[in-house]
Amino acid sequence: MFQMARLALGIQPTGLDAHHALVPPLRSGTLANGYTAAMDSLDMACRVLLLMLLTGELCLVLVEVTQRLLVSHSFLWGEEISRLVLLTIAFLGGALSYRAQSHTAVSFVLRALSPTARQATEALLDLTILALGIVCGVASFDLLEINSYSIMPMTEWNLSLIVIPFTTGMICVCLFAIERLARHHSLPAVIRGLVALAAFSALVLWVGSPEMRPSQPVSMVVMLLLFFGAILIGLPVAYAMLFGSVLFLSLTDLAPMVAVAQNTIDGSGHFILLTLPFFIWAGMIMEKGGISLRLVHFAMTLVGHFRGGLLQVVVITTYLVSGVSGSKIADVVAVGSVMREELERKGYKMKEGAAVLAASAAMSETIPPSIAMLVLGSVVPISIGSMFVAGLLPAAVLAFFLMSLVYINAVRNPVAAVARATGKERLSAAAGAILPLLMPAILIIGIKFGVATPTEVSSIAVLYGILISAFVYRSIGFAGFVRIAIACTVMSGMVLFIIAAAGSFAWIMAAGNLPQYLVATLHSAGDSKYLFLVGSILILIVVGSLLEGLPAIIILAPILYPIAMQLGIDGVHYAMVLLLAMGVGIFMPPIGIGFHISCSVMKSTVEDTSRAIVPYLAMLLVGILVVAFVPWFSHVVLDLVGR
Repeated sequence: MFQMARLALGIQPTGLDAHHALVPPLRSGTLANGYTAAMDSLDMACRVLLLMLLTGELCLVLVEVTQRLLVSHSFLWGEEISRLVLLTIAFLGGALSYRAQSHTAVSFVLRALSPTARQATEALLDLTILALGIVCGVASFDLLEINSYSIMPMTEWNLSLIVIPFTTGMICVCLFAIERLARHHSLPAVIRGLVALAAFSALVLWVGSPEMRPSQPVSMVVMLLLFFGAILIGLPVAYAMLFGSVLFLSLTDLAPMVAVAQNTIDGSGHFILLTLPFFIWAGMIMEKGGISLRLVHFAMTLVGHFRGGLLQVVVITTYLVSGVSGSKIADVVAVGSVMREELERKGYKMKEGAAVLAASAAMSETIPPSIAMLVLGSVVPISIGSMFVAGLLPAAVLAFFLMSLVYINAVRNPVAAVARATGKERLSAAAGAILPLLMPAILIIGIKFGVATPTEVSSIAVLYGILISAFVYRSIGFAGFVRIAIACTVMSGMVLFIIAAAGSFAWIMAAGNLPQYLVATLHSAGDSKYLFLVGSILILIVVGSLLEGLPAIIILAPILYPIAMQLGIDGVHYAMVLLLAMGVGIFMPPIGIGFHISCSVMKSTVEDTSRAIVPYLAMLLVGILVVAFVPWFSHVVLDLVGR
């Protein structure tokens, strides 16, 4: 019974993580097995709690929408409740993601190390996460005391409640880190890692002492170098940002450590971020409900007979699926898993399929309901509705360049052709695609024309997905919906935890005057808006490849956006440039996370795909430059429907 509950709640068997095959634990025995059983129980309890909170929040928002439309009344306390739910999902879900090893991390340097060095480094990474959990958890106790003297204005609850999810999440991270150290690492590897961490900590404390303390600019440079170094050796991006924040405060007297806890909580507490779990939930329901197959079939009837037909289908299907899921990783898995066998059967090389799949996912970052758009709208003053409308054509421009290259390559290296679809087949495929494609239309209309807020529209999207999957397609049963909801909370927790950590890291860089240094550097290079656009593209591609995209947006957008305004660049147009460049960064070899997932889905080697993707990346860059230098592409649809 317990095992069935674990599987139903998505808890993986011991030793199975998101990146490795099933590996027997290195430690066993009564004590170790008992500890793991206790962690399984904790994991299960957290998942049940998150399921209840997410479902309850969905019901609350839907009731509020209905009440506001019918009687023009809303719950004044709803936003405070939603913030507590959001923080709980962020920090408990983030801890569960760590246990499942589903946090974003760069691993190519780790894989290149010798077995002994790799084992010691992996132990060091888990020890670092344990240390960060302890430091942040202890700092949160001070914040609990500070907030205990205030109350929330609407509910009149004690303000310390908003700190409890963070404290609890850090405790869970520590418990899960101990489990990994005890079960998945050899004792010599743990000892080596512990010695390295102790030596590094002693060095930081010595350098940060009042007698040795470096200046803030020097501390910022040291922190950034160690931050990127930590990412390259495999520390998950979210924890690398916490590491950078803690390190900078340790080297300077800028603020007490409680600032990390405060700004991490503030980073994921914005009400608008509630759209993320709802859109992720809606996308998962639509994907599990067989939506991808219908959209692939529709795309096949449209472009399957073109030169390089199946690769053209990959581009078109990714464009369409992006309007359903909002997550680039979900797009890659949904399209790649459906198209792989068909590509193989028709004689396409898997490296080519993986390259086109990665490039297509990078292209579609501006298609609503893009999660990156929602995050960008939460950190800079740009209308999410305007971005949703404006983003369709810039993505289409990049799709045109990709499809042109696919056509040229197919002329040079012909493959088996696909028969042209008849008119009847096209109509049938279009009819099957209508309901899935209605969802992005509902989102755009609802947000752009003020029918509902982004959060309300995202809840309606979940309800819409449930209704058509359960009653129209009848593809998901009750148990399936429960599994999807739990998977959504864990994935949402991972995304929100990254956003929370990025909020703390962004505050550190702002407090360390990095924006002022960047502005001065840009001014020294001249005040050309075209040079600034090119520089923005390069920065977002490089940083986006290291930070998995969303943190790059959270950290850089508040710095770059005001400069763009000073140079006379339209806000929505600049948003399109940032989003497209960030999308390319996620799929940039050799370290882009999305690139590795594309290779995995298509079962192609990283080395082969790295060579195959180069011309497609070149076309993406050309397309981004066209969008950057021709603002018309970002404005025309928006001007047609009204700003």
